[in-house]
Amino acid sequence: MATRVEWAERVARWERSGLSAEKFARREGYKPKQLYWWRWKLRADGASQLSPPSSTEPPRFLPVHVVADVSPVVAEPIEIALPNGRVVRVRPGLDPATLECVLALAAEETPC
Repeated sequence: MATRVEWAERVARWERSGLSAEKFARREGYKPKQLYWWRWKLRADGASQLSPPSSTEPPRFLPVHVVADVSPVVAEPIEIALPNGRVVRVRPGLDPATLECVLALAAEETPC
């Protein structure tokens, strides 16, 4: 004969399954009326006794390594408006020699 704890486990599995009492009981080998009665009995006796302990093992924790936030602050690109109407957008970190060459080309001066 099954114990109260075993029936609490069965009822909990039935409720988690989403199956009807008939289908679940048929699959497990007992009567649907037993499921209904035990669910009623366990609820009537109090919710604290309804669910059995899920595991006797202590919880496992994984190691966590905290690292400093190393994401760089991204500055906005600057725009250089030339007298001929052209606009050059320059992202931070561009090599000054390259910028000079780009500006010369955009200004239609002699290419580098």
